[in-house]
Amino acid sequence: MNALKRIVAAVVWVLIAALVAFGGAGVVAAMNHVPGTAGRADLTWTTDEAAKAQLDVATERLQDLTTAVEALGSSAREALAAVSAGDVDKVNAQVVAGTARLAEITAAHSALKDALGNVPGVGPGSELRVAAEVQDRYDGLAATLTLATGLDDDWTVLTGRALDAVNLNALLLRHDQETAAAAQQGAKSRFKQALAGLDASDATIAQAKAVRDRLAKTADVSVLTSWIDRNAAYDKALRHLYEVLIEADGKVTTKVRAAFDGEQAARAQLPGDTRPLVVIMADIAQSGLNQAAISIEDARGQLADALAIQRQLQQDVEIALPE
Repeated sequence: MNALKRIVAAVVWVLIAALVAFGGAGVVAAMNHVPGTAGRADLTWTTDEAAKAQLDVATERLQDLTTAVEALGSSAREALAAVSAGDVDKVNAQVVAGTARLAEITAAHSALKDALGNVPGVGPGSELRVAAEVQDRYDGLAATLTLATGLDDDWTVLTGRALDAVNLNALLLRHDQETAAAAQQGAKSRFKQALAGLDASDATIAQAKAVRDRLAKTADVSVLTSWIDRNAAYDKALRHLYEVLIEADGKVTTKVRAAFDGEQAARAQLPGDTRPLVVIMADIAQSGLNQAAISIEDARGQLADALAIQRQLQQDVEIALPE
């Protein structure tokens, strides 16, 4: 009888121990629902709400940044079109407009960074303070800070190339006008005045060569060099003719005939029209203008995509973490 009691008592104690163990496991399981998980979303609600409000502010700053970069891209495209048209005034206007856009981009980028810096609860160990959806949204916004960096360098390259290109076009056209004016003086036997006119042509050619040398660091300037060399050669031959005519005092000498033949040969080497200028402008555009414009457009596209994602995440968080 005593043995039976002992057995029954042992069974009871085993059952009690099992119940205690199961109860303890339940407590542990309940405690495993840490803040930041769906199990205890109420524990992070206050911080989540504050973080969501600040993330909404950051999203609006991202919108401002995207808009400013879009405007810079528009200025870049307008500048490219003006270069092709040889419109100096329009290029200068777009350079001024784009530079203003850069200031807006800098301000918007700084505002976005400040807004993200004021988001509470995010960062290392955030799973104990905010919901995972909030941290994910913050991470996406923080990644956009790098998308607008380097645009000032791209704009500097673009504007430098654009101004060089359009000024080069103006220089080459001015040179032609100056040489033509000198030739008109020579046709009237005003040889000294013609030589003075060619001095202006030589100065313009020197300026064009300086621009060519800058472009040669990154551009194919072979067509441009050929254009400059042929015009410089003609100016030299024309100058020699006038100098010989002055020396001959109006007489037709062997030296005059040779100088005239040299002028005719140099004239034959001149481009027949302005089509080579189109090639020159294309070469310059391909050597930096287009690439800079593409970089700006890439940044605009990435920012626009990031903004669209943030707008969707904004809605998703509201659904997952209702007020």
